[in-house]
Parts: sequence; structure tokens; C-alpha cells
Amino acid sequence: MPSATSATKLLSVFLVAGALGLIAARAGDTTAIVEVELSDPVSPTVPPRVYRVTQFHDEKGFPAGYSLSFTTHVCLDEQCRMVKLTMYWDALGYYQRLEYPADMPLTKKKHVPFSAADYAKLDQILKDRDSILGTHPLEILVTPAPEMPDMPEIDGWSGATPQTVKDAVVDDAAYTSWAMWRWANGEIVQKLQGLTEQRCAPRYLRQLLQSKDRREVDFALRHVVRHLPADEQFVDDVFSILETGDREHVSLALKFLHGAAQDRRRLHQRLIESYCRLSGNYRPMILDYFAAQPDLPAETLEGLTGVLDRLPFFQVHLILRLLDAKGFFSARVEADVAGLLDHREFFIARRASEYLIKQPLATDTKRKLDAFREQHRQRL
Repeated sequence: MPSATSATKLLSVFLVAGALGLIAARAGDTTAIVEVELSDPVSPTVPPRVYRVTQFHDEKGFPAGYSLSFTTHVCLDEQCRMVKLTMYWDALGYYQRLEYPADMPLTKKKHVPFSAADYAKLDQILKDRDSILGTHPLEILVTPAPEMPDMPEIDGWSGATPQTVKDAVVDDAAYTSWAMWRWANGEIVQKLQGLTEQRCAPRYLRQLLQSKDRREVDFALRHVVRHLPADEQFVDDVFSILETGDREHVSLALKFLHGAAQDRRRLHQRLIESYCRLSGNYRPMILDYFAAQPDLPAETLEGLTGVLDRLPFFQVHLILRLLDAKGFFSARVEADVAGLLDHREFFIARRASEYLIKQPLATDTKRKLDAFREQHRQRL
């Protein structure tokens, strides 16, 4: 059996998170008890029951996290000793850590206590929302062992673990790994997110929208898209996300801005400014947005040609193609595109000439175009 010092070390694997500021309960937090109906993920056929969830709030009154204390089986036939645990999640329902009584550590086959490495691996498993434990039934992870006379004395019993899933579970504790993952990442996640959504005041949403944590941004952005699609107070924050987010966030930001920004011309102007700052991979998404808008104002299309000289070839090509699709041409467009004939990159200049040759041009522009095509006739 491990010494008291060893037991303390095992427990510290999880408690060290508190020293790093990663746990839900922090100094200055306030708490409330809320009742949540949950099914036991280990015994889904048993009717749901009401659990008492502790909800933590920070000094601003914003949601800070949740905890749930419960007992559960860690063996297939429910003949082994029940384990008592407290799990913690952040305000968005992401598992943070678990605690257990110091005299009742998690165990594996034949009462072997979890080692520090086992706890570290379990922590890693529980924080992986994409684990195969969420999609594979227990039968694939655990093969029942032959009947044993002393089965009631075996704590945390698991059968043989297939090699294909060995990395997804703690050795000799496949059932425990599966059960703990289902508690940490199962039905309770949506329940906790729902509790947080009930307290999504505008100040809290803006804090999340401005966060460096992608998960917080994602939660808040989806919330405003679903529940506050016309609330203009979030427009500036969502524009920042548009310019710095990934593809999914750019798509959600465009959806929100379309409904929330009341001044269409100003919206289009800001989108063009953002277009120039966006990653090249996401710029076409703004052009696709413009292409889908009926009766696009002339100012918008002219605003796009006004930034052509700041863009690489492919973006120039896409904007000129959008102009063709909208059937739009004006004196300003003519001047902006004609300016590209002097571009230092020949391919951009050539693309501009291909566009201009199809348009009704002013005399000076036609003369400039003819001179360009004569000069580069061997390359056109």
C-alpha cells in the first residue's frame, strides 16, 4: 500500500490545477446550488434523478464554473465498491478536474490504487472531448473476464482492453475511464451550458467575445447569433472576431453582422476594410457575402475596386469576377482598374487589361490600354 506521502502526491496531480488558477472555484467566488436532472451515464436505463450542482460566480457575478459530487460504479456488474467523486467544469461546461476522498483513491484491478501516471492519464482522457469513449460502446472497450469466485472483492474491475483502444483508457481501468468520461462530457455539458446562458448579461458576453480563449469566443458568438441577432451593441466585438477568427468564426460573424448592423453602407465599408486585413484564405467569404446580396450599392462595388492596388493577384481576380457577375461598371471602377495597368506584377496588370477590354472605355483609358497591349503583345 502507498505511504501517506505517496497518497498526497497522487492527490496533488489534480489539486495542483488550483495553484495554476485553472479550477472553477477561486478566491472571491460566490456559489449557488441549482438542481439539475440527469441520467446516470453508467446506468442509462435507470430513471433520471435530480442532482445538486454547485454554481460558482466570480467577483463580477459572472459564471465561473460548476461542480457536482456523486457516487458511481466502476465495474460492469455493479458488485464492486462505489466511488465518491467531485467533478469540476468551467463556465462553458468543459471538464477541469476531479477530487476524491484521500482515503478512497480510484483503483484498478485487484484493488491496485491509481498511480500518479494513471491520474495524469485519466485527466488527459477526461479533457479530450473528441475521445473515442464518446462514440464507442462499452462492449468494444471492455471484454468481460471469466467468472471469478471473489468478484465482489474486486474494485475497478475491467476486462481485456483491445489494443486499438488502449491509448484511450487507463491501463486495467477501461470501465472506469469510460464511466468517468461519460460523467465529464456527457449529458451534463449541455445542462451546464444552459445554466450559463441563463446568466449571459451583455457585459459577460462582451467579455467572452473579447477573450483570447477560442472556446469562450465560440460560445458567446453562437449565443448572440441565436438569441441576440439584431443587437448592435456587439457589432464592434464581432468585427474583431471576423478579422482574427478561423473559418467557422468568420462565417458566424458575417451572419450576425448582416442582421445586427443597421446601416448597410457602413457595414459594407467596414467589411471592405476587414477584407484587406483578413487572411487570404478567408477573404473570399466576404466576397461570397457580397455576391449573395441583391441590389448591392454602387458604393460597395466601387469600394472594392478602391482597394485593388493593395491586394494579391487572386483577390484582384475575384473582385473583377464579382463586378462581371453584378454587371457593374462606372467611371470610378474604370479609373481604379486602369491604374492596375501600371502594377509592378505583370499578371495583375494583364488581368486588369482582360477586364477593361470588355468595357466601354473613355478615350484616355482606351489609349492607355492599347499601349499596354502593344507593349506586352508577346505575353498576352
